[in-house]
Amino acid sequence: MKTILLTNDDGFYSPGLTALKAELEKRHRVWVVAPDREMSAISMALTLNRPLRVKRIAENVHAVSGTTSDCVNIALQKILPTRPDFVVSGMNLGENLSEDVFFSGTVGGAFSGHLYGIPALAVSLIAGLGDSREQEFECESGARVAARILDKLLEGAGDRAVYNVNIPFPNRGEVAVTALGSKRYTPDIVERVDPRGRPYYWIGTGMPNYEGGEGSDVWAVKNGYVSLSVIRYDLNAHPERIRLAQAFRGFAL
Repeated sequence: MKTILLTNDDGFYSPGLTALKAELEKRHRVWVVAPDREMSAISMALTLNRPLRVKRIAENVHAVSGTTSDCVNIALQKILPTRPDFVVSGMNLGENLSEDVFFSGTVGGAFSGHLYGIPALAVSLIAGLGDSREQEFECESGARVAARILDKLLEGAGDRAVYNVNIPFPNRGEVAVTALGSKRYTPDIVERVDPRGRPYYWIGTGMPNYEGGEGSDVWAVKNGYVSLSVIRYDLNAHPERIRLAQAFRGFAL
């Protein structure tokens, strides 16, 4: 039996988190520390300009008045009695593919665990690619898939890895280990005028453009596979650094 820290960005009340908690509790010790409201698209943002409140909802379930990353940091430093074996973030109600990993609070929660050297898994459900309408997500089935993948990862996960799982329905019942494809947005910016005559703006997601050949996460979910990606940011850009070092050799200001 392992200790799992479970968080999300949809709020502690989300049916995705509830279903995953119920499934994981069948064989693990599960602690839930999650936002008290939806915190989507906030990546790894931290709350620095106001105090945070933590409310105990039930045994081993806490709601935090902050972001997903706030939750992970507070959980690891102030709530959990021991270091968890894995951080799981999700299940998100909607996809987190390709460039989504830069914006996603779900993936941000997993990376927050990664910064402590704890292996982490982000889990997202897909009911329709790019579909912003009200959708029916198969949370219980998704939770069973996520739990089986987690148990396999627990056999030998690296502490430097962040795993990103996207579960489409229907699916083949097979996992494809994938690279990130491409999912680009041109956000819709809606301009309106408030009752006092002042303009305001509302940012929408727009319809994303998906690209990805065989072996990418986009290709996998389009073809009915559960996509399992390993994310490791390389912020050093080694080839470009070498090129710049040559270009600037002898350069004087």
